[in-house]
Amino acid sequence: MTNSFNDADSHARPIFEQLLQNCAAAGVPCRIVDIIRSEPQQEQKLKDGVSWTKNSMHLPQPPEGKSKAIDIVPLSILSEHKPDWEPGHPDWQKIGPIGEALKLEWGGRWPHNPPHSQPDPSHFQDNYKHPEPSAGTSEDLTNTT
Repeated sequence: MTNSFNDADSHARPIFEQLLQNCAAAGVPCRIVDIIRSEPQQEQKLKDGVSWTKNSMHLPQPPEGKSKAIDIVPLSILSEHKPDWEPGHPDWQKIGPIGEALKLEWGGRWPHNPPHSQPDPSHFQDNYKHPEPSAGTSEDLTNTT
């Protein structure tokens, strides 16, 4: 697992950076918990009961092989020495709409049913689909003159 923006998908990275900036501006500064995970790390998250899917957006995603998800935690919750992951905590209720305003899917809205067994207030993901490369671009044409 990493907390480096370098491991975020090119579309997601500036949005994740803006998320942290907007949270800080709203008086709820946050820290990154994790961005990308390997398959074994995701398996461990499943065993630990803190993830509920084998198809996590934290895993390397095509076409770039980078993460399209970020987990963050408000610094105020960290200062309590044990993060309060309850979705109803007031700070989660502040940062969730900030991420949604950036068109991120917020795990705090996930229902208590599969594929998510409970809300995940620290999780945000970018559902942007990169366009497929087009066939027959001008770069593919050879000069026949």
